Amino acid sequence: MAGLFKMDTFNTYMIRKAEADDAETVIGILRDAAEWLVNRGIHQWDFYLTEEAASEIREAIKAGTTYLVTDNTQPVATFNLSQLQNDLDVSIWGNRHDDALYLHRLAVNINYRRQKIGKQLLEWIMENSPADCEVLRLDCVADNPGLNQFYIDAGFIFSGHADAMAIQFSRYEKPLHV
Repeated sequence: MAGLFKMDTFNTYMIRKAEADDAETVIGILRDAAEWLVNRGIHQWDFYLTEEAASEIREAIKAGTTYLVTDNTQPVATFNLSQLQNDLDVSIWGNRHDDALYLHRLAVNINYRRQKIGKQLLEWIMENSPADCEVLRLDCVADNPGLNQFYIDAGFIFSGHADAMAIQFSRYEKPLHV
C-alpha cells in the first residue's frame, strides 16, 4: 500500500484510503455509530448526524486522511489518521511539533460490531504505522466511561483532560514501536 502503512490487510480485511465514491459509505458508518450512541444516552457524536459533518467528512476524504476497512466489497470500519494536527487536535493537545499520529472517527459498521474489530484495528494501526512516528494520540469525550475504559484496556495512557468547544475531552496516547 503506497502511503502511511506498512501493510494493507489485517485478518481478512483490506485497509485503503477512502475515495470520493466512498463518502456516503463513510458517512453512513459514522451516522449509524452516532445514532447507536444517542440511543444509549451518549451524545459525543451528535455532530455526525448533521450535514455540516457530512461536508467535513468529504473534505477529510479529499485530504487523504480517511481510511476504509472492507471485507471483500463490504464496508467494515472507517477511521481518520494523520501526522498533521487539525484544529481540534491543537485545541486539545496544544500545538505540537513531534512525530505523532492523530486518530479520529474510528467506527465499526453496525453489521460487524461485537467482533473486537475496533481493538484489532487499533493494534493493526500500532503495528503498521510509519517508523518515523513515535506516538499515537487520540481523544474522546470525558463523559463516555465505556469508551474511556476501552482505550485504557487497549493499553493507551491517559494524558489528562482538555476543554475544547465547550466539551471536556480525555486525552490518550500510546508509544509506537516499543
